[in-house]
Order: sequence, then structure tokens, then C-alpha cells
Amino acid sequence: MGDMNNAVKYLPSKTTDDLQSQMNFDCTLDELRNLMELRSIDAVQKIEECYGNMEVLCAKLKTSPVEGLSGDPADLSRRHQAFGENFIPPKKPKTFLQLVWEALQDVTLIILEIAAIISLGLSFYNPPGGKN
Repeated sequence: MGDMNNAVKYLPSKTTDDLQSQMNFDCTLDELRNLMELRSIDAVQKIEECYGNMEVLCAKLKTSPVEGLSGDPADLSRRHQAFGENFIPPKKPKTFLQLVWEALQDVTLIILEIAAIISLGLSFYNPPGGKN
């Protein structure tokens, strides 16, 4: 399946197609994963191409486009069995050195660093014939 940062946890006991056919959903987990990989107009085009419109997709998923899921525990349990856990794994946090390096790439900070170096250099400069 590759690197799927937005993937739901895999179902260990049965294949997803078996579960979806038992749960009477007309949309498979793989189809939903493919839709989640798309953004913006690409996702809208894919939905129109495969399902016709959003209402048809909602009907296949047995949900309301306006009200969403009913919240019925039995329905939620059935969906959890069919589609798995709705969980996006957290990204690995950046190290302190990565954050420092990114900060050093900022244009404003670069200008300030150059000004500090020039100021430091001028503090050691004594013009000839000038007073101490």
C-alpha cells in the first residue's frame, strides 16, 4: 500500500472487500483511500467521474450529506468494522537543530545576521588619526 500517512489502521482478520460486502456499503476502503490522496478540484473530478456527485457517494456510504452520521452506536460499530479506525498517525516532530536551521533560512534573520557582523566589525575599527 506504500506510505499512507492518512491511512486508517488495517483490518487483520478479513479482507476489506469481504467486510464491505457484509456491511452493505457500496464503496470500498481502497476507493476511499484513493479519494483521500486527492485534493481540491482533482477530488471533485474523481467523485464526479466515479460516483456522479457527492450525494451518490453519501448514499453508497449510507450517510446524510447534511447531517452526517446518525451517531447510533450499532451503526458506528458496523462502520468501524468495515472501514477500520479513523486515525491519522501524528507526524514525527522536528529536532531542535532542524528548527534552528529553518530559522536561519529566513530572509529577515539573514539581514539581521549580516547587520550584526558589520556592526561587530566596525566596533573594532579605529580610523587613523582619530581619538581613542
